[in-house]
Amino acid sequence: MRTPRRLPIALQLSLLIASAVVIAVLVVGALSFLNLRSGFKDYLQVRDEEQLMRFVAMVERRAATDTELQWLRQDPDPMRALMDEFAGRAPRGQRPPPPQRGYDRPPPPRPDDASPRTPRGQGSLGERMLLRDAQGQRLAGRPQPPGVQRTTRAIKVNGVEIAFVDLLPEPEPEGVDARFLQRQTSRLVWAALGTILAAVLAAWWMAGRWSRPLLALQSASREIARGRRPEPLQPTGAREIAQLMEDVNTMTAELARLETARRVWIAQISHELRTPLSVLRGEMEAIEDGARQPTPQVMASLRDEVLQLTRLVDDLHTLSVADVDGLRCDFTAGDAHANLWRVAQRFEAQAQQRGLSLLLPAQAFTPMNVNWDFGRIEQLLANLLTNSMRYTDAPGSIAVDWHSDGRTVTLTVDDSAPGVSDTDMRELFEPLFRGDKARQRGDGQHGSGLGLAIARSIAHAHQGTVTAGASQRGGLQMTVRLPVNPSSVAAQKGAA
Repeated sequence: MRTPRRLPIALQLSLLIASAVVIAVLVVGALSFLNLRSGFKDYLQVRDEEQLMRFVAMVERRAATDTELQWLRQDPDPMRALMDEFAGRAPRGQRPPPPQRGYDRPPPPRPDDASPRTPRGQGSLGERMLLRDAQGQRLAGRPQPPGVQRTTRAIKVNGVEIAFVDLLPEPEPEGVDARFLQRQTSRLVWAALGTILAAVLAAWWMAGRWSRPLLALQSASREIARGRRPEPLQPTGAREIAQLMEDVNTMTAELARLETARRVWIAQISHELRTPLSVLRGEMEAIEDGARQPTPQVMASLRDEVLQLTRLVDDLHTLSVADVDGLRCDFTAGDAHANLWRVAQRFEAQAQQRGLSLLLPAQAFTPMNVNWDFGRIEQLLANLLTNSMRYTDAPGSIAVDWHSDGRTVTLTVDDSAPGVSDTDMRELFEPLFRGDKARQRGDGQHGSGLGLAIARSIAHAHQGTVTAGASQRGGLQMTVRLPVNPSSVAAQKGAA
């Protein structure tokens, strides 16, 4: 199946950030534009209301001496006269003289066919205003179309309504108002465009900064997938990405360590298998050539080599199962003290043969009820005791002790000199590891190097731990801590 092509992450991040900013700018810009127009319209309405009230007050002052409004009925252009007076361009009842322009020169003559000037006021106020008497007869202003919403105010003299003023709303801003609204809209558009451009540039820069660590992680993961060790990453970027890069560095180092351990493991297994196989081959060739006779002693030697191979293969199988699926344990209830004492007591004779004294707790011990796989625990303790007896110099001693606090059973195995170096202490539980020469017996006897690794796997299968440290007796101390009920501990860990 063909993998669909995807956009680079830098471009995706850029588009995502830029799109979010553009949408936000467009929404805010649209709301700002609508708010500007609505607010400006409200401003014009308030201004018209104020001008209308001033106009009404002016007419009421004039009508105080002429309630019939004859001065308006006699004026050929009453609205223009009202607007001129309203604008303060002439005394009441007089036409303003034409102003002199430039060096007191009179204005050019007006053409005969020129149309009369439209009523002037502040803006288009005079064109939208109609003054009518109490009977509805028009006194000044243009006729207004019917059915149009308008603002009406009464002109009163001594509390009596003598006339009415109707004002139409301004349909669209004109003149100075229109230019002001246009300038504000233009500035809003340019601000939005500038913001979008800045957002696109910032998004591209931020996406590049965010994607560089991800691209480095991608390159490192590809190197790991190809079986090569990448160069250590320099943690940069956000905290989570930097932590991820540190984790990749840790994973790379661990994979390198595991690869080295795998190669050493294969080499060590080959060596461990080669020795008994070489002995078997030599013995069998000697028998075939007639150099040696198949005496009971020779057959016993062959049998010992086969048993050593069998133990090695069994131990390798146990470790491989523990690494893949974990050791399978059959937990049953029982007395930890009785089982541990029985296992340790079996090693007393072997310890005496090696010139060692095995120190055990008193047999009369308070029962410790636990839920263990006692077959695995027997193997664990046997491996620890075998390791101590194999590497402890005679005459020496090995002390075994255990106790419980009700939740955990602590088992210790202390032996006398020689001790273990700090370097070897960290490697004791690695498969096929053997300590330095100070801990090796000179009789040539040694194990497979898998006993402590198996002991650790058994402890982990019981939700416990096994650790190594220096013993007060001058040798090595092994400490095993096992919960009395591993199943409940595993359930608690799973729930967490």
